[in-house]
Amino acid sequence: MGTRVRLGARGMLAVCACLAAASGSSAWRPTPALASGPTLVGAGSTWVQIALDQWRADIARQGFTINYQGVGSSAGREFYIINQVDFAASEIPFQPDELPQLKKSYQYLPDVAGGTSLMYNLTTPSGAQITNLNLDAETAAKIFTGGIATWQNPAIQALNPGLHIHQTSIIPVVRSDGSGTSAQFSLYLAAQAPDVWNGFAQSQGCPAPCSQWPPFPGSEQQNGSDGVANFVANSAVGQGSVGYVEAGYAFGRGFPVANLRNASGNFVQPVYQNISTALAHATLNADLTQNLTGVYRAPEANAYPMSSYSYMITQTSGFDPAKGFVLGSWLIYIACAGQQEAAPLGYSPLPPNLVRDVFTQEQKIPGAPRPPPIDAQHCPNPTITGQIGSARGAHGPGSGAGAAGPAAVASAAASTAAAGASASAGAGATSGSASVKTLSDAQRQAAFALAEQTANGPLAQPVVPLVVTAVVIVVAVFGPSLVVRRRRR
Repeated sequence: MGTRVRLGARGMLAVCACLAAASGSSAWRPTPALASGPTLVGAGSTWVQIALDQWRADIARQGFTINYQGVGSSAGREFYIINQVDFAASEIPFQPDELPQLKKSYQYLPDVAGGTSLMYNLTTPSGAQITNLNLDAETAAKIFTGGIATWQNPAIQALNPGLHIHQTSIIPVVRSDGSGTSAQFSLYLAAQAPDVWNGFAQSQGCPAPCSQWPPFPGSEQQNGSDGVANFVANSAVGQGSVGYVEAGYAFGRGFPVANLRNASGNFVQPVYQNISTALAHATLNADLTQNLTGVYRAPEANAYPMSSYSYMITQTSGFDPAKGFVLGSWLIYIACAGQQEAAPLGYSPLPPNLVRDVFTQEQKIPGAPRPPPIDAQHCPNPTITGQIGSARGAHGPGSGAGAAGPAAVASAAASTAAAGASASAGAGATSGSASVKTLSDAQRQAAFALAEQTANGPLAQPVVPLVVTAVVIVVAVFGPSLVVRRRRR
């Protein structure tokens, strides 16, 4: 594989405050590596790919080169088994049939939290985009197993009184590849709608966690999270469709996701505050894999029940120490400053206890650098600095489908008019979703060219090109709202 750092169309380049402040911050920063040094290669989850693409672009400005291919969690674990990658990313651990094939060490490290969401493309009879669809576990299970085929089904109407949907046929969009997103979705349905899910799983031979979703009459199969999101967002073929993706894929395209009913009876959105609330009920196994039973049943009014973590899979022995230094440096960046970008990208930052777990596991990688202290000065993760907003994004069962959706995150109010923005450029925000700034393809390419130039430039002055890169990105995103004055000597 080549050594160029590339960000696919799915990679939404966020503006990270830590970059602009890098020259004056005492936060931990990796020592730049030689541009000719080892390149890391990884593969796996598309659920987490938006974040991984952002973070590898960030670390490129420090002189590190990391290639990542979103091929699905199942393929990523297989590539790890057959020694085709240096690390893998997955939403679920190695399965019983995979463990006997492993001939090398492995461990799991949480990288980011997020919400699996139900992205949809619906309009009213007048053609207005619907942004306030309510669903619950049982209805979702029936939709994605073929039990409900029309939007006018009484179960959907009962959840959405007064909502008039123009489309008739439901097009459930499922993954065609082995997917951690499919696995997580199936685990949720198995726990919360067992009467529906178990019969389907038994007939199809795919018990939860079901990574390879069985197709059924009326369903549409698409490869990867981008494939699912692109189909749903396509006005030519996606009207009437609904698919399961990590929330960032919908937010970045300016498309809504369903308000999902939680244990309290409220309908909630997968915004970061609601994800954090729900994941407080997750329990960790000894190997840091997750038990989400408590998350599905979280009692808080704002808890988003389909929340989970993603994992990096790395070696603990038999790994090139030079690569270990690069990988360890990247993991420290991800756990600290990288988490500042989680919410704008549609995810939720890791809490301090998981940052501590990441650091413990990072030290097991041969050649990995020593992690910094876990405090606001050295590790500017927003859950450590305390810069986390209050919980929002829930409305009660009595409010009905006509209620205003959950409050948008941060400055979403300023960009709600851009709800129909494409994934390539613009600001996308819908009722109840996060506001996500994205760059055009040309802006993204320019940013990466500058990042590569920085990575290949002199190592004696790494801070200067870093700040220049940050300024360029800020100008590209905010455009005319910023005025840059040139000082004459």
